[in-house]
Amino acid sequence: MARFPNRIKQAFAANGLLAEQLPNFRFRQAQQQLAHAIARNHKPGQRLVAEAGTGTGKTFAYLLPALLSGKRVAISTGTKNLQDQLFFKDLPSLLPLLDSGIRVALLKGRSNYLCHYHLHRHLADTDNQSPIEMDQLIRIRSWANGTGSGDMAEMDSLAEDAPILRKVTSTHDNCLGRKCPEFDRCFLKRARAKAMAADLVVINHHLFFADSGLKEGGFGELLPELDWLIFDEAHQLPDIALNRFGERLTSSNFHYLARDVRRLYQQLKDCKSLEVRADDLQRQADELSEALHANGAPGWLVQLKYARVTDAMAELEQQLRGLHKELGYHLGRDELADLCFERCARLMGLLAHFANPDASQAYTLERRKQGFALISSPLSVRDKLKELYQQYHCAWAFTSATLQVAGDFGYFTRQMALDDAETLILDSPFDYSRQALMCVPRGLPEPHEAGVADHLAAIAHQLIEAADGRTFLLFTSYHMMHQVGERLSRRQSRPLLVQGMDSKRQLLSRFHAYGNAVLLGTSAFWEGVDVRGRGLCCVMIDKLPFVSPDDPLTQARVSACERSGQDPFSQVQLPQAILALKQGVGRLIRSEQDQGVLVIGDPRLVHRPYGEQFIASLPAMARTRELDNALVRLREV
Repeated sequence: MARFPNRIKQAFAANGLLAEQLPNFRFRQAQQQLAHAIARNHKPGQRLVAEAGTGTGKTFAYLLPALLSGKRVAISTGTKNLQDQLFFKDLPSLLPLLDSGIRVALLKGRSNYLCHYHLHRHLADTDNQSPIEMDQLIRIRSWANGTGSGDMAEMDSLAEDAPILRKVTSTHDNCLGRKCPEFDRCFLKRARAKAMAADLVVINHHLFFADSGLKEGGFGELLPELDWLIFDEAHQLPDIALNRFGERLTSSNFHYLARDVRRLYQQLKDCKSLEVRADDLQRQADELSEALHANGAPGWLVQLKYARVTDAMAELEQQLRGLHKELGYHLGRDELADLCFERCARLMGLLAHFANPDASQAYTLERRKQGFALISSPLSVRDKLKELYQQYHCAWAFTSATLQVAGDFGYFTRQMALDDAETLILDSPFDYSRQALMCVPRGLPEPHEAGVADHLAAIAHQLIEAADGRTFLLFTSYHMMHQVGERLSRRQSRPLLVQGMDSKRQLLSRFHAYGNAVLLGTSAFWEGVDVRGRGLCCVMIDKLPFVSPDDPLTQARVSACERSGQDPFSQVQLPQAILALKQGVGRLIRSEQDQGVLVIGDPRLVHRPYGEQFIASLPAMARTRELDNALVRLREV
C-alpha cells in the first residue's frame, strides 16, 4: 500500500483518472493535496485533521481514496442533507469510473425510517387522529407501497419536523424488535443489514456515537468492523459528543410512558390499576412542569433550591417506583409490558441523576410550552474519546471548512483528544479579494446598547433595496431576528422568509423560487446552506456570535478554566465565536463565479483587540467601513 497515496495523487492530477472520465472536472491543487494527505493516513491509529476551505472539492478528495483503498470505510457527516448528497449524487458519479463491485450503503437513525407497525396502528385508531393527520397517514401508506428504503426524507410533501413523523417511526423505547408482526418487512432492519454488508457506508455523526454506545455496552453494533472512519463537517463533533455522553430527561418521556401503559391496560384488560398508575404519573409529571415554570429561575441548579420543585421530583420518583413494581407483575405477558418496565427503570435513574448534580457536569433547563427538558453535559469528553479511539482500531480523518482559529487547530484538537494528529490547512481556491466585500458600517451601537434593532433594520433595508432582495440576514438570537423582521415588514414589499414560519427545507426552496426574497434565520441557517450564483449576493450578520454568558455549559467551562489558571476568554469563548462566524460567513461565496457583500453589524470587530483574530480567521476579502461602498457593489452584482 506504499504506492496508494501516489496513486490517489495521480488520480487528481490534471491528466489523471478524474480529468479523463469526468467532463466537468477541473484540476485543483488543494483538492489533490487533501486527497493525498487522506490517503497517506489510511493505516490503523493514524489521525488527520484537515481544514479545507469552501470550493476545495473535499467530498471527492475523501470519497475516491475510500473507494480505492480496499478497506471497509464509514463516511460520517454532520447533516442528513450531506449524507443524501454523498450517496445519491457524489458516489454515483465516482462508482462507474472504478472496475470493482464496491458495495455502498446509506444508514440513518431509526427515526428516519417508516415503521409499518406504528403506521397501521395509527391508521386503525381513527378516533384519535385529526382529519389532517388521517390524510397524512393515508398519503404515507400510499408512498410506503412504492418505497424501497422507507426513508421518510423521500416524502417531500412532509416537513422534516412534521409532528406526524413521530407517529409513524419508532423509538428505542417503543420498538417491538423481533416480536413485531412487521419485523420481516422492517425498513430499519433492512438498512442496517445493508450497512453491515457494505464496503463503504455513509452515516452521520449521531449514528456513529449511537454505534459506539452499543459496542461499549456489549449490546451489538450498527456498523461493521471498520478500517477507516472519515468525518466531514467535523466541526460539529465536539457538541455532538457532549450530547452523546450527557443525559436528557423531558416531560414527554413521562407522557409517552403513561400513554403506553394505558395501551397495555387496554390489551391486557385485567389490570385496571395500571390505568390509574398511568394517570397518576402523567399528573405528577405535569406538576413538576408547572413547578419549573412557576418561578423565573434561569438554571436547573437554582431550581433545585425551590421546595415545590424538589417535592414534585420526590413525588414523581414515588409514582415511578409504584408503576415499576406494578409492571413487574406483568412481565412476560406482553412485549409492551417488558418495554414499559425497562423504560420506567431508566426514568428512575435519570430522575436521580438530575436530583443529585455533580461538578463534572453542566446542567441545562429548557422550558417549553408543553413541558420541559433537562439536559446534562460533561465539561470534557477527552477521556471518553480516547477510549473510543481504542475501541475502533482504525484510521481516522476529520475535515471541515471551519476547524482552525488563525492557523491554530488547538481548540478543536483539545476537545477531541487529537493532540497527536497530523494537521493540514488548505485555503479556498476562490479569489475573495475580488469576489467579496466585507463591510462593518460606521456609527453602529455595540450589541448591549439601546437602539440596535433600529440601526440593523435600517441598514438591512438599504442592503435589500440595493441587492433587490437576494439577502440572508443571520442572527445570533430569535429575539433580534423577530425585532428586525418586524421593522422590515413595515417597509419591504419583497418576500420576507422568517425562520419558524415554515420548515428549513421549504424556506430555502421558496428563497430560490422567488429570486428576490430575504431570508431571516438563526443558527440553523449559519451552516449547511448552499445558494450559488446570483440568487444570493448579500449576507448580513447581526453581531459576533459569542455564546450567551448565561449558557450553563459555557459557565461551567469558564469556571473550570479559571480553576486551572487559564484564561477562559481566549481558551473557550473567543475560539468558539470565531469558528461560528466562519460558518456564517461561508454562506456568501459558494463558487468561483459568485459575487457578494458581507455586512457585520458589530463594531467590536474593528474596535476591540480580539477583532484582529476574527479577521485573521476569515477569508481575505476586500474591506470597507463605508456602507455606501457596499451599496454600490450590490447594485453591480
